Amino acid sequence: MPEFGTIGFDKSEEARSRRAKVFLVATGTLSTAHLPFWLNWLSSNRPHYEVTIGLTDSAGKFVSAPALAAITGSPVVGNTWDTADGLRPVHTRIAADYDGLLVFPASVAFTSALAAASGASPFHLAALGTAAPVVLAPTFPPRVADNPLVADVFRRLGSVPNYHVVEPRKGTSRSTGAETDVTAPLWDVIAAFEAARQAPAPGEAQAPAPAPAPAPASGAAQAPDDAPAPAADTTVTAPVPVSA
Repeated sequence: MPEFGTIGFDKSEEARSRRAKVFLVATGTLSTAHLPFWLNWLSSNRPHYEVTIGLTDSAGKFVSAPALAAITGSPVVGNTWDTADGLRPVHTRIAADYDGLLVFPASVAFTSALAAASGASPFHLAALGTAAPVVLAPTFPPRVADNPLVADVFRRLGSVPNYHVVEPRKGTSRSTGAETDVTAPLWDVIAAFEAARQAPAPGEAQAPAPAPAPAPASGAAQAPDDAPAPAADTTVTAPVPVSA
């Protein structure tokens, strides 16, 4: 099984006010059927995010492009250079115009082609050419994640400085009933994206830590160490993780 990382989702009011322009690629997996739920969750918890959805051909079998466009307010982008206006450099626009590229869910086919540096589609070329964070949320059929070839794919992806792979969760295969590793919740993906965006670029100096706050005056009230974080409306029941 490959090694992945997990970062906690920031529920503070400051985090809720953050702005970002993200391109979210959905690939052909059963978990893609839950994408409208996750986009509604994102609009509630990061209302200032601008989200454009990119659908691979196989993803279109699991979710409706018109529905996604209605939820995000942006046209859905297909994984092709042949647009209504003729051939367009779709990959260069994605690579240059967005603060991050999220692949959610990320199929084995998509991640394997990316690790092989395949330039066969605009979405792969965009991921290869962007300097922005690329966050991948993989999903696996039963036992696929344990295959050494797949483990090698994720070792290669993990070696790219701006690539970040989010740890999958345990779920159930709909076809066999077996336990398997499926796409993490979108809040894990957003947490990884925001952490990567705030981290210094390779070779860039780390910002100095802020000075400690002055001690309160004698007799002044002081919050306990375990005071709760600011509340945010992020309590939801996520869809049951599934795989084909």
